[in-house]
Amino acid sequence: MMTLPTESSALVLIREAITSGKSPEFMRELLAVRREWEADEARKAFNVSIADFQRRAPIISKGDTAHDKQYARMDRIWREIRPLLTELGLSVTWQVCELRDTICHVEGALRHRDGHGEKLVQDIPMPELIRGQNKAQQMGSAATYARRYALCAALGIVTGDDDDGHAAGGNLVTTEQIEEIRLLVDAARGIDGFNEKAFFGWLGTDDLAMVTADRVPDVCAALKRKIGGSK
Repeated sequence: MMTLPTESSALVLIREAITSGKSPEFMRELLAVRREWEADEARKAFNVSIADFQRRAPIISKGDTAHDKQYARMDRIWREIRPLLTELGLSVTWQVCELRDTICHVEGALRHRDGHGEKLVQDIPMPELIRGQNKAQQMGSAATYARRYALCAALGIVTGDDDDGHAAGGNLVTTEQIEEIRLLVDAARGIDGFNEKAFFGWLGTDDLAMVTADRVPDVCAALKRKIGGSK
């Protein structure tokens, strides 16, 4: 079977096939190969984004309480991860939420902007009806729990205490702080006296996601001094 190394070459091959009067069977095979190649590229892009998300995603603290138990609310999880999801071209949609006997069933999809998606499915038993709560609210609570569980499982989101971050001297940096440092490093490149290897040696890691938040002011100040001193 022929392979198509790039999208542009795929279009060129199709145009050449049309111009040369190839048979309909040949055209169908050619289009099938192109669809297969595009689907494979989309899967690769999806996997790269998921890996990048898991490398950079924060541990979500269990800062909410319900029934005397600590947990992370769905809306707070979403607020914390949405900027990173958007940056990586990932999106989440929910299509099905229904009651099946005593089970709350939800279905959704985790998709990448290049077209590949993975189905999200979660079933949970309906919780007990709380005093003052109606059936619709009971179903809403169950659906929110199911969606939170499915989302965290699909993305590898961890909730709890960031013990590694505290042991290192503070919570890990946010996505916005990582971007600020990255922009400053980019601006410092090419400046006489700036040794990027030595900088990351001083930082103690070449992965900005592993920098602790308490170091961000000093890191940014050092880079700004270097940039400002070159003007």
